[in-house]
Amino acid sequence: MKKIFLVFISLILLGSYVCAEEAAQKSETAEQVAPKAEAEKGKVYEGMPVTPEFSKEVIDKITAKYSKMYESYAGVKNKRYVTVEYRDPKTNELLETEKYVYTRWDDWYKDLKYELHSCESDGKPRRPGVIACDPHESKPGIPHFDKNGEKEYIRELVAVEKLNGRLAYKIKMTARKPKGEHFVGHVWVAVDNLEYMQNEGKAGKKRMGEKDLYVKYQAKDFNNGQFFHFTSGITRVEISVMGYKRVLIYKFENKEIELMPKKDKK
Repeated sequence: MKKIFLVFISLILLGSYVCAEEAAQKSETAEQVAPKAEAEKGKVYEGMPVTPEFSKEVIDKITAKYSKMYESYAGVKNKRYVTVEYRDPKTNELLETEKYVYTRWDDWYKDLKYELHSCESDGKPRRPGVIACDPHESKPGIPHFDKNGEKEYIRELVAVEKLNGRLAYKIKMTARKPKGEHFVGHVWVAVDNLEYMQNEGKAGKKRMGEKDLYVKYQAKDFNNGQFFHFTSGITRVEISVMGYKRVLIYKFENKEIELMPKKDKK
């Protein structure tokens, strides 16, 4: 009798376990269905799965928006305020601080032109020379979202996430044939209005003397979304040339930002 009773209790417990497991499975299924239902409605949400088709759709829309900027204008004129810190690569000791103010005629496809207004080192004005008062500017970067963007880069939407409180597309950029002018890394574009917000990464190829390079720039749209430009940013580069080793940290802020017509570069 006792054995029969124990078997009966075991069957009850087993039935309860099975029912609980079935309920859990149904709950999990319901949770899986919810995001699918949202996706089917066309809603973009944080953490959503990204398909190759959706990736292409988003990148095509961004390209359609900004390619007009590259086709209609020569570039952007702005006034840039720069601070450069020279640091010891081993101890991170601050060795020197330079500051520059200059106007840039930032052509998207030609070498940068600029006019230096002031420069100083450790708070003291410097006279322009061969090396002194050089803003260390490089060639313009190869654009991601002009008509040649797909030829230059593998562009892949990898996530939908929050950036500075806004829902954004996170897009991975990989240079097809890497050059120093390529930017490789990630770009963030706002979901609501496709505004270019930020990039973070490095150059496609190291330049002579570079051991390491990191950039992170903030951007925003201007003229009612007609074009985007970088507003501020930081670049960290470690150099080693003939025994000269330094870490340079560039911090900049752009002001007085305006488009340059194609026929009038200045």
